[in-house]
Amino acid sequence: MTRHQRSKPEVRELDPFFGHFRAATARLPAGLIRVMPPAAPADLARAVEALGRPLPAAYEAFLRSFDGADLFHESVLVAGVGPAAPLRLAELPQERAGELAFAVAASGDRYVLDGAGRVLRYDAGADERAVAGSGFGPWLDATVAREQVLYGPDGEYAPDMFDPSGEEVTPLVALRQAERALKQDPGAAGAAHARGVALRRLGRARAAVDALAEATALDPDNPWPWFDLGRVALDDGQRAKAVAAFRQAAALVPGPDGARLLAWAARAAGDAPEATALRDEALARDAGLVESLRRAAAAAADDDDPDALAEAAALLAAVAPAEVVVPRRRLPVIGQSTGQSVRESAAPPPPPKRPRRPRPAAPPRSGGRRRGA
Repeated sequence: MTRHQRSKPEVRELDPFFGHFRAATARLPAGLIRVMPPAAPADLARAVEALGRPLPAAYEAFLRSFDGADLFHESVLVAGVGPAAPLRLAELPQERAGELAFAVAASGDRYVLDGAGRVLRYDAGADERAVAGSGFGPWLDATVAREQVLYGPDGEYAPDMFDPSGEEVTPLVALRQAERALKQDPGAAGAAHARGVALRRLGRARAAVDALAEATALDPDNPWPWFDLGRVALDDGQRAKAVAAFRQAAALVPGPDGARLLAWAARAAGDAPEATALRDEALARDAGLVESLRRAAAAAADDDDPDALAEAAALLAAVAPAEVVVPRRRLPVIGQSTGQSVRESAAPPPPPKRPRRPRPAAPPRSGGRRRGA
C-alpha cells in the first residue's frame, strides 16, 4: 500500500469534520476568521510533553490543519501550539484534572474539553459552567454560525443588531444566533438556553418553556437553565412547573447561595401549602436571607430601579410575609410615597431580573465596529 493510499481514509475522516469551517473561512469577509498554518510536528510534541498527556483527538486534528484561530475580531481565540498562534496553549492555565482549556472569549469566558469530548464554558471570574458544545468540531461550527449573524458583507456589524443601549443584541437577533448555532450543534445546551431566554424576551412564553426544558435536558447539572425555566413557567402561569424548576436549581447550588432560589420557589408556590416548607427551607439554608433581601430592596429603591425593587420585594414577601421595608426616598417611577412599604408598592411586579448574570445572546464584541460608530 502506498503512502498516498494510506492517507485517503484520514482525509475522508477529517474533511467532513472541518468542511463547514473551511467553507466559512473562505466565504466570510477577510479578517473575520483568521487561521494560522498547520502546527509543526515538533510544536505538537512539545505541547503533549508539557501537558503530560495526549491532546484530545479532535483538537489535535484541528491543530494539524490550523495552528489556532482568531474568530471575529478576538470574540473567541482558539489556542495553538506554535509561536505564530494567536493564543498559545501553554499560556492557558489548566485548572481542572481531566479537562483541557483550549480557547477564551473576549468576555473572559474559558472553553475546555472534558473527558467525554464535550466543550464546556466557564464564566469569567466564576466556576459556573455550561455545556457549550457536544464536541470540538460541532462547537467550532456553531460558534462561527452564531457570530456571523452579527456581521454584514463588508465585515462590519450589520445594522439593527443591538438594542438602543448598545450593550445587548435585540431579542430577534439573539434568537437567530441561537437557532443558527443549534442547527450546527443540536447538543449545544448553551445555545438552547440562549434560545429560551430570547423567546422569553419576545414574549413567547410557551415556546420559551419548551426551549428551556430542552436546555435542562442537555445540561441537567447547570442550575441556570432550570432557573430560567422557572421564571418563564411562572410568567406563563405554570406554577407547579415553576416550583419544580426552582427547586432543581436550588438543589444544584449548595449552601446559602441556593437560598434565594428557594425563595423563588416559595414565590411561585403562592398560597399553596408547600410555600411554607419552601420558606422554612430557604431560611434554614441562609439565616441572613431576609436581611439581604431587605437591603436589596432598600438599595433598589434608593437607585430608582423599579425592576430590582419589585424582585426583591416579591422574594421578601415570599419568605417573610410580615416584613416591611421602608425606602429612604420617594420612587416617582411607581408612585410610592415616603414611608410606604416596599411590599405595598410592588404589586403587580414587572418581570424580575435573575439573581446573577445570565447567558443569553452575545453582546458587542471587541474589535468589531458598527456602522456610524
